[in-house]
Amino acid sequence: MKRREFITLLGGATAWPLAARAQQAKVWRVGVLAPVPPLPAMLSAFRDGMRGRGYVEGQNLSIDARWPQGSFEHDPSPVAELINSNIDVIVAWGTPATIAAHRATSTIPIVMVTVADPVGFGFIASLARPGGNITGLSNVTVDVSAKLMELFAELVPGMKRVGVVRNPNNPAHTPMLRETEDAVRKLNMQVQVVDAQTSDEFDRAFAQLSAKSVDGVLVLSDPLFIEHNRRIAELAQSARLPTAFQARENVDAGGLFSYGAYRTHQFRQAAFYVDRILKGEKPAELPVMQPTKFELVINLKTAKALGLTVPLIMQMTADEVIE
Repeated sequence: MKRREFITLLGGATAWPLAARAQQAKVWRVGVLAPVPPLPAMLSAFRDGMRGRGYVEGQNLSIDARWPQGSFEHDPSPVAELINSNIDVIVAWGTPATIAAHRATSTIPIVMVTVADPVGFGFIASLARPGGNITGLSNVTVDVSAKLMELFAELVPGMKRVGVVRNPNNPAHTPMLRETEDAVRKLNMQVQVVDAQTSDEFDRAFAQLSAKSVDGVLVLSDPLFIEHNRRIAELAQSARLPTAFQARENVDAGGLFSYGAYRTHQFRQAAFYVDRILKGEKPAELPVMQPTKFELVINLKTAKALGLTVPLIMQMTADEVIE
């Protein structure tokens, strides 16, 4: 055999196993379960977090996002579809999605994101040792509710009556509402609660609150309220009601201000859990994280339209001011 032919043969023999291994590389399947279409920024943050850990979509990672038509109670198909697709890990956004995933499987690992009270809902035994197939990121709502109301009172001097919009189908709103009511009463204010889930119900909710002569409205944290952020902002401005949120997406759409956990950061952190689980660690032994990054976002354009003056110190301490 000629030397050139031998080298070619040797090179081919070396390359073949590498090509075979590349073809046989494991593609990890991650399902993202959400009550509404997940925001592109959240999915991008999750992809970035996974990429930083060596997972590239289309090479060794597949991400499948699913959400119901309406609620999970009326449309459980997204959960069933993910489970039947041999998913490796489910990332669940919010309490309703985590409840749906929890009910459907006790074996597939679940990474929850922005769940208010995971111990209270029975998802985990404790933050330090979850103990089951669920771990991830919880939300602190007590401190957030108090801080949110302090900021609201500073923005709207003389505020005496606060309207609160909740989603009656979100179980997390029960503890959230309790904590919000406590924060409002500590400031010697009154609370008026209304329920809303659809566009028509948002119209009625703001009409009711306007008729009750509330001085401002606090919208509880909910993916549904983020999905309808523009409609809610339009109604608030039309009724000339200063409105506070926990999600910055509502302020981007024209709401007055928000204070809460940085959601895109939490989705990036979710990649940490997914990576550890894919490498063989058990959710039961991965402590649940509380949010460490909170952001204050103020819409000066909306404040001006409502005739409000945002204190300079608040503008200086805000993470972002929209002008």
